[in-house]
Amino acid sequence: MGYTDIYDRMAVNIPEGEVRGMKVDRFEVISLKDWKPEHEKRKDAISPLTLARASLQGRAPKPGWYTRLSEGGVVWMSDTTAEREDHAAPVFAMSTTKAERVVIGGLGIGMVLSAALSFDHVKHVDVIESDDRVIELVGPHYLKDPRVTIHHADAFEQMDRWPADARWDVGWMDIWPDICVDNLEEMKRFTDFYGPRCGEFGNWSEDICKRRAWDNRDWEEDYLEFLTEEDQQRFEDEDEEDELWEDEEDDE
Repeated sequence: MGYTDIYDRMAVNIPEGEVRGMKVDRFEVISLKDWKPEHEKRKDAISPLTLARASLQGRAPKPGWYTRLSEGGVVWMSDTTAEREDHAAPVFAMSTTKAERVVIGGLGIGMVLSAALSFDHVKHVDVIESDDRVIELVGPHYLKDPRVTIHHADAFEQMDRWPADARWDVGWMDIWPDICVDNLEEMKRFTDFYGPRCGEFGNWSEDICKRRAWDNRDWEEDYLEFLTEEDQQRFEDEDEEDELWEDEEDDE
């Protein structure tokens, strides 16, 4: 399965709406060459300046229409190409392992859930969501599929509620509003619980957080406890490879 197919499976088609400040709406990313002065008045249009800022972080979406979940103007989640890339791992795992049972922490706009339901071999998906507004706003669209169960619960408290024999083929946790090394402690708790209970398991942005912890290890060494020996060796190898490239460029 190629990334194009994975990205297509994560496209969402939920209706727009708002529940007690939580909002789902569509927005358009417009390229610089297509941007016109009248676009400035559109609340559903992303300006070239915003696009340029995202480009600096390597997260600029391609021009087109997308769906987002937001509260008070702060975006919780969207199905932009950058977000889909962040969530490609569990979808790829579902495909390669022919997963039948999936557990997802964080409903959001249902991007990973939508991908899971696109596979005929997926028989059941457990979704954990703590915000009742998200469930009320997004949940009905997915609950039309009898394979879906949404658990209204705190993600950590839910771990104590599962039956002792609960098992899944693929697990994915995404409960954090942003990418931060402080999330590593919670990620480890999820991994310790779901890792032995899932054939494949992962946390959103974990590798990015670990990389940041490694890069800042000289003054934030406490975070190193969340990096395995394999993680540290991998980052050392990457750093050595980067240094070799820099030396070769200097020689030229």
